Amino acid sequence: MPNKLSTEVVEVVAKPVKKVAKKAIVDAVVAPTLRSLSRFATNTLIAPMVTEKTARLSGSNVIVFRVALGATRVAVKQAFKELYGVLPTKVNVITVRPRAVHFGKANGHIKSFKKAMIMLPAGTTIDVFASVV
Repeated sequence: MPNKLSTEVVEVVAKPVKKVAKKAIVDAVVAPTLRSLSRFATNTLIAPMVTEKTARLSGSNVIVFRVALGATRVAVKQAFKELYGVLPTKVNVITVRPRAVHFGKANGHIKSFKKAMIMLPAGTTIDVFASVV
């Protein structure tokens, strides 16, 4: 008799707890990760540039990103606002020209790219260097 009682209690208690716990876990995991980012924003801002100079500039609220070759100031400003939720005060876009490199006897060049220096409003901080290891 005690065996039947213990198995019945386990079955009755275990079924509702599993369903509720499973649904709560699924809701908790799915809800924060569903963030709609447009392809425009993710294709415009390629990656933050991490150098000694950009680390110094970050102290004066300037973040430097590598951007798409066809990106304009307005496009960079809109993409940054969409990704980080902060409207930049100023955006400078610079095209870095290709330069020649030599590897022994082989000659080549580094491809041109475009970078954007994004100035943030005073008091706003975005730590892009934390994600870079």
